[in-house]
Amino acid sequence: MNTCLRTVAGLLLVAALPLPVAGHGADVDQAPRIIVETINPWTSLDLNNDPNSFQFAIVSDRTGGMRPGILADAIGKLNLLQPEFVMSVGDMIGGYTEDQATIDAEWAEFDHLISGLEMPFFYVPGNHDITNATMARDWAERRGRAYYHFVYRDVLFLCLNSEGPPANQLSSEQLDYVERALAENPEVRWTLAFLHKPLWNYEGETGWSRFEEMVGDREHTVFAGHVHSYTKYERHGANYFVLATTGGSSSLRGPLFGEFDHVVWVTMTDAGPRIANLMLDGIFDENVRTEEAADLVEQILGGAAISEKTIFADGDRFKSAATQLRLTNDADVPMRITGLFAGNSTLSIEPEEIDVALPPNSVELIPLTVVARQRGARVSALSPVQLGWRATVALADGEPMVLDGQSAVVVERRFECRKGRRKTVDGDLRDWKKLPLVCEQPAQFRGALDSWKGPADASFRFGVEYDDEFLYVAVEVTDECHTHDPEREPWNQDGVEIRVDARPAPIRDRTRGGGEFTDHALVAVSPGGGGDEMVIFKPETVRETGIAVASRVTATGHNTEISIPVSWLNEKQGREWEDFRLTVTADDYDDIHGPMAQLWWRPRWNTEGDYAGSGTFTRR
Repeated sequence: MNTCLRTVAGLLLVAALPLPVAGHGADVDQAPRIIVETINPWTSLDLNNDPNSFQFAIVSDRTGGMRPGILADAIGKLNLLQPEFVMSVGDMIGGYTEDQATIDAEWAEFDHLISGLEMPFFYVPGNHDITNATMARDWAERRGRAYYHFVYRDVLFLCLNSEGPPANQLSSEQLDYVERALAENPEVRWTLAFLHKPLWNYEGETGWSRFEEMVGDREHTVFAGHVHSYTKYERHGANYFVLATTGGSSSLRGPLFGEFDHVVWVTMTDAGPRIANLMLDGIFDENVRTEEAADLVEQILGGAAISEKTIFADGDRFKSAATQLRLTNDADVPMRITGLFAGNSTLSIEPEEIDVALPPNSVELIPLTVVARQRGARVSALSPVQLGWRATVALADGEPMVLDGQSAVVVERRFECRKGRRKTVDGDLRDWKKLPLVCEQPAQFRGALDSWKGPADASFRFGVEYDDEFLYVAVEVTDECHTHDPEREPWNQDGVEIRVDARPAPIRDRTRGGGEFTDHALVAVSPGGGGDEMVIFKPETVRETGIAVASRVTATGHNTEISIPVSWLNEKQGREWEDFRLTVTADDYDDIHGPMAQLWWRPRWNTEGDYAGSGTFTRR
């Protein structure tokens, strides 16, 4: 029987799920009917069937780079497992649009999938689901409340909206609602909270501190998503979980990275929730990745453990140079690092192998000698020397943790950013004498390789200059087929992405830091038929940073021109700027609905193809 309990003025709604029908549950003899002898082929007849326990499941991010078929597979497996109901932590549709037809189609597709569940499904909004005012109104018309609660078997379920408004906040109205829900349910045996973004990890005011004050010392557990990487946290004596994906973008590198597709299976007991992560290739308990393990993995793979120096050539020719490989163990346990430099037709390196045992909290420098195999070799013709390495960490309470990775010793040209005349940012590049940097064979290609037919299909050249007030970047793209859709993000159509990181080296060499506009600037833009039709990623933030953008279609492709205030460079560098790191990307679609070819002049930061200091420009 479904019932609803309402409070004064309808401020709270508590939905009670169906209770066990008569003849089932605690009233039934819990012991099996079986003949008991002196010796019996079982361990016990105390069956694990506490009537107060129940099971439910949680699905995590499906969008933010959706991979089709994953959620459908999860739904089929949930029907096999038969939880009592399924919870969400948001990001169910692609969103990021104000086009009602697109919103309707995306929700219709998702709801059709969810209709295949043989048990109830509880919606919780993510940033892809309530991106803007249009989508928020649609949610209200389609789902009603963006936050709510219910009580089932003496457990309080809080379904929260991390998108405010404003985004990344629990609004004051929502927190008032939570306060009333908690006050009306003071004696529940457990409280479970579900939201999309892990607001406890965000800087600035998010409302989470007030939430934790209100929850206080009551028994509670929190589930979130958004990051596409699983981590278990412990805060104030409670477990907080950031879940991985159920079809969202992921490198799927496995438990050590927190990257896998899963559904979370929760068994609610009087002692609290028991967590199992159910994956296509196995079942893991809630400690599949702890905060401590995550920190150690990020240290090693973020370059803190194996750090190589890029060799910068002063001219266009290279003969030989000495450099170092820095090995660091910041852990309180020993680490062993082994590695082998791969054969290279353009460069030789000595030594070719490394095998170092690092004591806890220690550093070792390995001298390297790099020599060009051909006399007077051009820097542009030299290939990076790849180092395949393995780090083995002797953990105190289990099997050794083994991480494999790739690094590279690179000879890079030293790029100069020369002072020039003041530029008018209008997409007309005639005030540039030349655009000297060319990307016809990308350093990194992402997307569908067979969709790119070569430089005539898509390529670009660009230039970088500065004056007393601005840093300028101009990009001229050759593209034989132009696609544009004002409802799509810039990278989902023909466009350009320009990233600038002006933080001091070496901190900028191996990390994106806090992300776009926090530590580095990102200008992603797609030109339309005219300036008013440009699509810019986060245009308000771009303007607030003081960046000017212009992009226009040309007879042979499209041009983009930007200016970044020198004051921003100085702020990030902590002094008058001397250098910065830059990469430029062209996004190419021959069909707006077809595959993407993404051409990177230098590798995307924080990918395996990246190398320290790639795309570094020095002021001249």
